[in-house]
Amino acid sequence: MGKIYYCDFCDRSFVDGHDARKKHLMGSMHLRLRKEHYDSLRDAATILTEESAKVPCKRFRNTGECVFGGNCRYSHYSQDQLWELRQQ
Repeated sequence: MGKIYYCDFCDRSFVDGHDARKKHLMGSMHLRLRKEHYDSLRDAATILTEESAKVPCKRFRNTGECVFGGNCRYSHYSQDQLWELRQQ
């Protein structure tokens, strides 16, 4: 059967092969989960720098939800949350 490759980000395993691994690592689900993992490890200074440069998300501000989640190009932080990050 061969070696089994386990992806920690996706919590998924499959038969390891060059093509299968390359297809998985370039997949949109894997890339999104990997980005969310590393975004959760950012420090307050990095978050403040990145979020201060973004425009507030209108959809998130109006409804409290955004279909893009962490991949949204707009900021989901309120002015109070940004102020708290500055204090840290």
